[in-house]
Amino acid sequence: MTFDSLLQPVTILFLIGFVFGLISPQLRNRRMMMFFKFLGDSFLGIYLFSVGGNSGACGALIASTGAFIQSMTPHQHLKKTKWPRIIAAVILSCASIYFVYKTPLDLLPLSMVIICRFGELQHQAQRIRIVYWVTCFPWMAYHFINGFYLPFFACIIGCTSLLISILRHRHAKKD
Repeated sequence: MTFDSLLQPVTILFLIGFVFGLISPQLRNRRMMMFFKFLGDSFLGIYLFSVGGNSGACGALIASTGAFIQSMTPHQHLKKTKWPRIIAAVILSCASIYFVYKTPLDLLPLSMVIICRFGELQHQAQRIRIVYWVTCFPWMAYHFINGFYLPFFACIIGCTSLLISILRHRHAKKD
């Protein structure tokens, strides 16, 4: 990655998604956290499609869809919509694998999407943060091995941000 490539318009998509992604785990309210995650994942998915990371882009856009649905779901309806959301994420991930699979590495982002769906079904924002933190590491591997160094460094920063957020909110009751 050269300095000239950082000045390309597609980088703006990445930067917008990155900012929303950093803000998301710092929010205390589960629904707002998920809405900011929706925005961040949407921009990052478009960025990854633009630079050729099709499986990562599919994973980010599926995660974006799940985050949007989660942000619109009130606490009392989480259990009622649990299985339809998980089934939808699995179906979309399988369809994405069918269309974009080239190497076993392509399975990483799509499987992390499914794991995050289970995490997003939690009532407590702290549990969601922990699931996101755990799934950062396979995303980092995907970006590094594919040579997407800007998202790789963003994952490192995001992982650090999530850890700070986890520690900061560790004594919070139900949020």
